[in-house]
Amino acid sequence: MAAVYCEGWNGALVNPLTADRAESRDSAGEPYTVVLLAGGRPHFVLDISWAEGYVGVTRLGTGGRTIATHELRRAPEGDLFLRVTTTSDRPSRHRTTWQIGGLRIDSIESTGARGGPHTLSDLGRTPPRLPIPAFGRWKALLDRTGRVHAEICTGPYREECTVPVETDGPFQIVDDGYHVLPVSASGERPWHPPRPKRPRGLDTLFRNGAEGSADGRRMSISTFPAGKLNLPSGRLVAADPTRFDRDPESFRTTVTPGTYPVTVSLASFTDDPEHRFVAAVRLDVADRRPVTWEMALRDGQDPFDLGYGEFFGFTVETGIACFVDEDHLGRISSEGTDLELTRERFTNQADGDLIAWSSGWGDGYYPTWIGRDHSGRVVTFVADMLLFDQEG
Repeated sequence: MAAVYCEGWNGALVNPLTADRAESRDSAGEPYTVVLLAGGRPHFVLDISWAEGYVGVTRLGTGGRTIATHELRRAPEGDLFLRVTTTSDRPSRHRTTWQIGGLRIDSIESTGARGGPHTLSDLGRTPPRLPIPAFGRWKALLDRTGRVHAEICTGPYREECTVPVETDGPFQIVDDGYHVLPVSASGERPWHPPRPKRPRGLDTLFRNGAEGSADGRRMSISTFPAGKLNLPSGRLVAADPTRFDRDPESFRTTVTPGTYPVTVSLASFTDDPEHRFVAAVRLDVADRRPVTWEMALRDGQDPFDLGYGEFFGFTVETGIACFVDEDHLGRISSEGTDLELTRERFTNQADGDLIAWSSGWGDGYYPTWIGRDHSGRVVTFVADMLLFDQEG
């Protein structure tokens, strides 16, 4: 089996790479693609990005048709585990998802006489794992995903999975100096690693006089103290304060119960200072500088489910967002909310039981970031209103 390298595969080699250049990207954690050939025909495509701890394995059939995909992710212990595998062929599509904790979920979509979709769950099923392969040592990766493919297609779900299984015998992978595959050039790769959205410039959002670009216009930052928020349970909720009836959940990361100061970041157009928008809201748990940032998650949310530039957040449907303790949700919901925002676009309600603000450009879906200090202790939560032009 021969290996050729590129930045992506879309039926052609997109921006071909030499083996040395691909190995350099492998060492640096940069994305690249390996196409594995047998008899001159592509059989496997590997999309690799070690910076994200990710490798995607695509099995190709005759005519270049995709018959299975496998997504492997880096586990906390440092090795790879098989997160998702999908086999597809008429009349069935079978998707299996593993969680590190030992849950396997099989989703089977059948058509015709086989019926509609159904899902099976199985606890205690440890996901397949293997060490991160060295550059060029792809055989163990293909063997492992091949065995999973065979198990799914010939095991207890064989009636729902009709993908033909190719038996891969012993083989050696060598770099191919000559091939007849089509080649194309592109300014962008045809794939992105599953890199969730990352916080951008959060320090800048709370520095008076700082400027940023929003919708092609310059804006200037001013900060305002919003008073203190009461967190009797230490379970923080970010939500639309008029939608508490939908049972918003608190973040999985909790803090010591107490009362904590909140700061509002307000952005004004430099050429029209009267037009103000909330850029972010910060709740400070400790008087220490954050050195790392992570996405605030609720129970059941797994970053492995996020694709490129995606995030988990909270929904705003009425143009207003808030911070509130989980213990206050029922009372505030039953009493109703009559919010009057100040000129600075925020309000502190019920002596600090709820702090609400105008949500950036309006309705939407917004992330919250958690800042930690050098010791990993939580020091702040920042609701990001995604006001400024940002990447990924």
